[in-house]
Amino acid sequence: MLIGQAGLKRRSRLAMAACILGANAPDIDVFEQPLFGLPSIGFHRGPAHSLFAWPVLATGIVGLLWLYHRLRPGDGAALPFRAGALWWVSLAAVVTHPFLDWLTTYAIALLAPWSWRWTSGDAVFIVDWVFWLLMISGISASRRRERLGIAFPGRPAQLAGVVMLAYIAANLVESALVERQATAALRRRGIAATLVVSSPPPLAFWDRTIAWRSANAWGSGSFAPGSGLQLDPGQQPLRLDDRQLAAMVRASAQVRAFLSWSRMPIVVTLDGRTFLSDQRYYGVIPQQDVPQSLRTMARRHAFLVPLDGPQER
Repeated sequence: MLIGQAGLKRRSRLAMAACILGANAPDIDVFEQPLFGLPSIGFHRGPAHSLFAWPVLATGIVGLLWLYHRLRPGDGAALPFRAGALWWVSLAAVVTHPFLDWLTTYAIALLAPWSWRWTSGDAVFIVDWVFWLLMISGISASRRRERLGIAFPGRPAQLAGVVMLAYIAANLVESALVERQATAALRRRGIAATLVVSSPPPLAFWDRTIAWRSANAWGSGSFAPGSGLQLDPGQQPLRLDDRQLAAMVRASAQVRAFLSWSRMPIVVTLDGRTFLSDQRYYGVIPQQDVPQSLRTMARRHAFLVPLDGPQER
């Protein structure tokens, strides 16, 4: 809605509807699992989020809105229906979705199905309170200016968008610098890191939690502007040569999909059972200071796949 309120909604009749539909359209992939039985973790943020899907989704949105326009043409006061302008509005809205998804640690497969390489910006938490504050304030102020007939009603939304982009850029830079510092610190320990992910926690966006891995081990750390980089002294084996994992790769489509998606796969043992997990999201599960309800919920999530029994969600 922010880009619509900033001015795109005045490009054509139904342009605000195009903004809303476009901003949500890539998540159509949530229907792949119930409709086609595809492992959701391997396809969510895959083909429907890739750049090949963007023009297709925009075209589909324009087609739906054209049909609505034909059935409900509106009155003479409405803006004219401009299919070309509406397509560009829809495309802009569609692109915002994978861009914001890319900023998190979950990652997207930008070139799927041509390439299943997953990438992420590691810059913002998946539900970022600063984003919500900026969007709500920008949209509300612009709508108020519209109701009062004030000139240039989209200015607050435009300003909120500029601040949001600056906020994104600052967080991207911080994450990149922290990852570079962590890689150098690990090198001084004699550890050649193959991947370092620096991600912000839910509230303190200026801090970072760090997950790193080498060819055969993984570890963690943290960063805060006041205290600097702190890498935990211990490390654990990846255990990707586990025989149970090898057997389940042959037997389970869910395990194969998980390994296709996971940028940081690990094999862990919890309460005597063996699981495949992802290092980025595993940390909360064994921590005793985290409420039991949250740990139980996390253990039932797709980020923890059993390797010694029936596949659980």
